[in-house]
Amino acid sequence: MADTFAQKNEQYWTKAADDVHSQEWVHKLQAQIQAYLTNNGDWIGATITKDAAGKPTGKLMDYACGNGIVSRSLHKQFGQLVGVDLAEGMLAKYRGTANDLGLSESQMMTVQGNLLLEDEQPTKPALSREQLTNFAVVAICMALHHVDDIDLAIKKLAERLRTGGVLLVIDWAKRDAEPAGTGARHSHEHYHHSHGYNQNGDKIHSHHPAAHTISHDSFTKETIFRLFEQAGCGDAKFALADKLSEVPGARSGKMQLFFARATKF
Repeated sequence: MADTFAQKNEQYWTKAADDVHSQEWVHKLQAQIQAYLTNNGDWIGATITKDAAGKPTGKLMDYACGNGIVSRSLHKQFGQLVGVDLAEGMLAKYRGTANDLGLSESQMMTVQGNLLLEDEQPTKPALSREQLTNFAVVAICMALHHVDDIDLAIKKLAERLRTGGVLLVIDWAKRDAEPAGTGARHSHEHYHHSHGYNQNGDKIHSHHPAAHTISHDSFTKETIFRLFEQAGCGDAKFALADKLSEVPGARSGKMQLFFARATKF
């Protein structure tokens, strides 16, 4: 029986990988994420390095990669993409994305393992510490809410970055109650609460099939900035998606994405 959130997620998402990526709301959500990432490269602020022939040389780690929406969105900017996930079912989806993009295993590789533990554990395949560090970007997309110890998680992900590298977090924003009809707004610098739902509306129903894998329903800007600071990262920015997303398991039926980034000192 699974006891930790990591074990629960590995078991559930290995089996659910096919089903979740066949759902229309997930397709729309990923399209929203891809559109933001491809249109806001300057805001992400990663330094792109190239060789003498002009080919990108930096590395991106797509942590809890799923089918690799971050890698798909940013692959042209990096020489190597490394998808890390607990669930083999999700890694199979990531390899499918690599095939769609025409990228080789060395260009877009999969790694099974948990890099968020206090004591480092071997990965599959077994990679050295050197191979799993010095990344230009480390991203965790729609997965922080599945992690029990978020402080340790962000710290461990930041350790994988090179100095000056960017930690990118994409997840659900906590929304305060405001008068209905105000509509969603987007800001690169400030956190605006501007929706007709209260915080309880963001919560996932307990009877949702993935509810047992979720440790946090959503996050505030203040929480994310605190996590960045504790992990030795600064120049933090936080942006809300400009529209709400359909989430069938949410009490209100709608949730809102945020995009946050910080630079490792």
